[in-house]
Amino acid sequence: MSKINALENLEPIANEMLAGLHADDDMKRRIRLAADALKVRKTPVRAFAPAVCCAAAALLCVGLVTSRPDAVSVTHAVRTTDAPDAVQISTIAAGDGGALSGGTAMAALVPGAMVRASVNTSDDSLFEDGTGDIPLVAVDGGVYRMLKYPEAVDSAMLGEAVGSIAGVTDQPSLAGDDALAAGLSNVTAEGAQVYAVSGLSSKTAVAAEVNGAMRLFQRVSYAGRGPGGQGIEDTLDVRGKVEALELSGVGAVTGEKANGVMDALLDNAVLVQADAAMGSQKLVITLQSGVQLELGVSGDMLTGCGGWSCPEFFDAFEAAM
Repeated sequence: MSKINALENLEPIANEMLAGLHADDDMKRRIRLAADALKVRKTPVRAFAPAVCCAAAALLCVGLVTSRPDAVSVTHAVRTTDAPDAVQISTIAAGDGGALSGGTAMAALVPGAMVRASVNTSDDSLFEDGTGDIPLVAVDGGVYRMLKYPEAVDSAMLGEAVGSIAGVTDQPSLAGDDALAAGLSNVTAEGAQVYAVSGLSSKTAVAAEVNGAMRLFQRVSYAGRGPGGQGIEDTLDVRGKVEALELSGVGAVTGEKANGVMDALLDNAVLVQADAAMGSQKLVITLQSGVQLELGVSGDMLTGCGGWSCPEFFDAFEAAM
């Protein structure tokens, strides 16, 4: 047997591992928390009492080591009340990086608790942010996210009514298909009319009244729901209507060149994901009517209602510049 495993070496090894630790109230609390977590094992705890102590001590050592500025990012739980099920969850960024932003912290996680998080859109996005879910309306099975501009849609831009809001909820992501088809929103009033936008298909954009002003909403993927078997042009009815295209970090094209680049997207895009994240870049589509729409961009994929792969679009954009 190796000398390092001999029992007589336990004391100097333990002294070296636990050097600098102090048996204060904080240590007691942390050891008890670690021990509580081990009680879920079916084997009697008393049979492993030495192992529990060593495991708890090792957890404390890891906690001390990861407090260094260059330590690996860790997530830890700290008991916030005497109740055994409530914990405060927090995250420490690795190295000298800043704290994580754009998310919602969760606390008091108990059995059966619903966990939700939201990530805000960047400040220069055309989409409005929300305090939980995105601000939206749903009608006829399609989901539309509210745009920042225009702050009030001119009545001349309104087409015919395409539906109304039958239900209002703070948690539209939990709604079923029937509720979405009937008309649902988290920002309009119940009974509000939903209108088509002049010059656009109602499967691309709609308008509805929010806090006394008529607002514009763009069709997007949401909660696993995408284009539902439709092509990209069904949910992005902009062929021949584009005034300018601006790709963040790259540049812009205008006029007929912009329409030619958009044709490359509408002709060649292939659906990769029904529901996809918006991506770090964005494509702003300015229409001849003045309406602006936005697609997310990540690699060769553009995201609006569905994630669409289209290398031909980027080739055409580069050539047009």
